[in-house]
Amino acid sequence: MPGSYSEAVIKAKKKSARSWATTAPKSILIPVDFSVASKHAVKHALGLAGAAAHIILLHVIAPSAESRRDVVPLTEAAKEGLQSVIRSAARGGDRSIRSLVRTGNPFQEILAVAKENHVGLIVLAVHDSAPFGGLALGHTVERVSRYAPCSILLVREEKGNQASAKSPGATANSSRL
Repeated sequence: MPGSYSEAVIKAKKKSARSWATTAPKSILIPVDFSVASKHAVKHALGLAGAAAHIILLHVIAPSAESRRDVVPLTEAAKEGLQSVIRSAARGGDRSIRSLVRTGNPFQEILAVAKENHVGLIVLAVHDSAPFGGLALGHTVERVSRYAPCSILLVREEKGNQASAKSPGATANSSRL
């Protein structure tokens, strides 16, 4: 039967698109460390999000012993940085985007926010700065993917943007995924 293979492929693609539309997560959590990779993850997540999906951007500050007194300025800088990410994300249309800044262990805070908000998908940036050429995942990514209460999407850095450029809102004491 001529054309039956291509017709089957087209039907499968349409069915897959309908299936995704009905099962698309209602809430997506995107941990942001202000790196190029995390901004790429935000773009990916927004592309996947349905019109009714709630987006949560989360930045976790992992304070060291000497910087505990600096948590308030770090939190304010992170809030400003997340607002900047939201402004650039909002250019893509009307979206429900909320930002959170937490202080603590990054993977524990990511998991806590996912559980508290009944998140359906966590989109994590994966940095290719691992010593094994990207074979090893970072500590935070590995733990979140192991213990998350929902699906995880790992987004790699774009090949041309593997430099760890940081925005002004990011600081040396901010967590890196």
